[in-house]
Amino acid sequence: MLISHLFFYSLLWLSNPLFAHHGNFTYDGSTVITIEGQVTDFNWTNPHGSVELITEPGREVEIEVDGPSLIRPMGTTPDSLQPGDAVIAYVSPSNRGRNDEFLGREIIKQDGTVVRVSVAFARRYENETPPVTDSILGTWVPDRTNLFTHVASSEAWALTPAGQASFDAYDVSESFSQAECRAATTPTLMMYPTANRLEGRGDHIEINADWMGAVRKIYMDGRAHPEPEEQFYQGHSIGRWEENTLVIDTANFYPNAIGNVFSIASGARKNVEERLSLDSGGSTLNYSFMLTDPDYLSEPVTATYQWHHRPEVSVSSEACDLESAGAFLEE
Repeated sequence: MLISHLFFYSLLWLSNPLFAHHGNFTYDGSTVITIEGQVTDFNWTNPHGSVELITEPGREVEIEVDGPSLIRPMGTTPDSLQPGDAVIAYVSPSNRGRNDEFLGREIIKQDGTVVRVSVAFARRYENETPPVTDSILGTWVPDRTNLFTHVASSEAWALTPAGQASFDAYDVSESFSQAECRAATTPTLMMYPTANRLEGRGDHIEINADWMGAVRKIYMDGRAHPEPEEQFYQGHSIGRWEENTLVIDTANFYPNAIGNVFSIASGARKNVEERLSLDSGGSTLNYSFMLTDPDYLSEPVTATYQWHHRPEVSVSSEACDLESAGAFLEE
């Protein structure tokens, strides 16, 4: 089976040579062509959507694009493209010889408006005056380079024999959990450039990652982790404050074929310690983690990334659509 998911494909293409040995991809990401036409439909669905164009009488094409969770933080909305809009689309062609199927990079309307449809390929979205805050609670969008950097860095991780076997056996041409609407787990989940909403809710802080319906509960009431036999897909998280830094300890994960990163599985002893703290300017949050997993990692993995304060961005509330997620699976 072959997955042609725009964001995941883009991630792998930009992370070469890490995944170079994993076979052919659906699109030729090294080639960019332009298509002119009129929009007939803009399918606003997670985890990926599509833009349908008529390019000439009798010829219709479909352009695969990132889903709402990924493109809304870049300023794209369901109304950004309307039926009848004349556009120029920058796309990459199919590797399967299809002349009606393309990978979207960005779309420019007749009035010059740039519609960003790909986190990986579109020009950067910048706030002219980044809003400041004095609290880590609120809405944050991880820098869009974080996930690419995180995945690429895993090439240098120190692995146990089981971890190396997992890496060697990984094949991107096989179906994976995202096609079944199951999100990645922490810390990979925290790298997606989606609207991450942090809210205090009594005895816990809730993190809505806006990706595949993933919501984390960080218990702040002093409780301990349950017994190791009690396991959760996203793990069990307990938190504490160290001055203005939120420290999160997460354990009790299910074993997961993509639990440490897409190409490296995780075991039941996986543990993640995360630290979230504001920078001095109040517009950026520093997100750092230490990942340990004695079953698959021979040394801890540590890294620090940045999130941007984006109070104007709302969580998309677009559920993962199974039909959309599996639309590009081919026998």
